[in-house]
Amino acid sequence: MDRIQKVSSYLLIIFNVLLIALPLLIILQWIFIETKITDVGSVINFFGTFERTIQTPEGFVNLSTIHWTPPLKILGLSSDILGLLPLLLSLFVLKSIFRNYQQGEIFSTANATHYRSLGWLFFLDALLIKSLSNTLLVLAVTFTNPPGHRYLTVSFGTPNMKPLFCGILVIVISWVMLEASKLQDEQKFTI
Repeated sequence: MDRIQKVSSYLLIIFNVLLIALPLLIILQWIFIETKITDVGSVINFFGTFERTIQTPEGFVNLSTIHWTPPLKILGLSSDILGLLPLLLSLFVLKSIFRNYQQGEIFSTANATHYRSLGWLFFLDALLIKSLSNTLLVLAVTFTNPPGHRYLTVSFGTPNMKPLFCGILVIVISWVMLEASKLQDEQKFTI
């Protein structure tokens, strides 16, 4: 039990760092979105972190080659933040779970509820958020194209299957945890 509590303390620190670092990385990518890999050294560019490509109906487009107006940059940043939102919310849920682990509550009703929330976040991310985020980013990328070459795409495919499967799996695990917490409560009150 001490080992679980110790690891939980470390993971809480990692989750707090990720909650700050991930949005900052996205914001930095959009501040330097027009920076080409040839303009700066690979160390400053973090080995291609700031140069990204996206698939549009016309093929792959390097985001550093687009002429970004401030509204389009805000739309692109919003699409990436929307795509990151389920992960950030999942980190908050994981913090709650590991805080309970740190206090010695393993099979509790609260943890089962948190696991169910985590599963629904995966599920919604796969069904809705990934598609919407990608749609907004493709719109931002193709908005400066001439009429007839602007796209609004909605996609659902293989990349959505993994989080969909994980969501269903975590929801099932939450049901098992709920039953385990009921058994533990019955055992607690049995003389």
